[in-house]
Amino acid sequence: MGYTRLTVTLQHGHGTLARLAATLNNHHVLGLAYTTSSPDSATAVVCVPRSVAPRAQHKLRRLVDVIDVSPDPAAGGTAEIPDPITFDPALRAADL
Repeated sequence: MGYTRLTVTLQHGHGTLARLAATLNNHHVLGLAYTTSSPDSATAVVCVPRSVAPRAQHKLRRLVDVIDVSPDPAAGGTAEIPDPITFDPALRAADL
């Protein structure tokens, strides 16, 4: 089974990650990474099976916070999906 990596550029705000997760709820998501690069900008990388990629991309484009969605042409093979980023509960917001 191959996968497609979708890179999503978003306007970061209160509830953006929750809306992203709710949008992808009905799709088989293999991996999700969410990073903020500035107070109002974020990037999400979503890995989905090739068979659902067009539908997931369409649903993401309809999300109000989304600026752009682009499939990664280098992805899509049967290579192993990178490990997800994990949150260390011992890490405090002040340490960031």
